[in-house]
Amino acid sequence: MNNNCVVVLTARGKTRILKEGGSQSWRLNAHNAGKCDYLVCVQNRKQSWGEPEADHHTAFLVGKISSISQSQEEDADGRWIINISEYADISIPNMWDGNRNPVSYSSLEEMNIDLNELKFTKLNEDNSSKTLDKISIPEAKRLLANYFDVPQENISITSICKLLIDQKKKKAFHVNERLF
Repeated sequence: MNNNCVVVLTARGKTRILKEGGSQSWRLNAHNAGKCDYLVCVQNRKQSWGEPEADHHTAFLVGKISSISQSQEEDADGRWIINISEYADISIPNMWDGNRNPVSYSSLEEMNIDLNELKFTKLNEDNSSKTLDKISIPEAKRLLANYFDVPQENISITSICKLLIDQKKKKAFHVNERLF
C-alpha cells in the first residue's frame, strides 16, 4: 500500500483551513506525515468551534502538502500543522471509518480519489500561517527529534545556524550564520 496521504477528521471548515494555510493542531509524527504528498480533510460536525461547512464524515478537501510545522496556536505544544500549497474541492460522503484517532494514513487510490479529476487551486500565500522566527535550543532539539523520528539526545546543535529542510528530498542541511 502506498501511504501518500494524511487523512484527518477535522472540525475546521474549508474557509478556516485555507485561512490558516493548512489543517492543525494535530498530534502526529511529523516525519511520517512529511513523507505524504496529500492531505485529505474529512468533516467532523460533532464540534462547532471550527466552523464546519461540509456534511458530517464527508471528505471535502484534498491539499498538496508543502510542509509540516509546529502549530502556532495557543496551548498547542507538541501539535503540528499540515501546511498546504494548493487545494481541490471534493465531496465524498461516508469517508470516515470510525477510527478514534483523528489522524490516519492512506492512499488516494484506496479512498477512490482520482488525482486526474481534481482541479487544484493555489493557496493565497497571504492567508498562510506565519513561520516561527525564533525558538530556544531545547525546543529546536525537541522539534528536530520529532521530525526525524530519533531520540532527542541524538540531536546536537553545535553552532548558530539556520536549519533548512528540503521537503521534496526529506533531507536537512544548515547554513552557518555569524553573529556580529
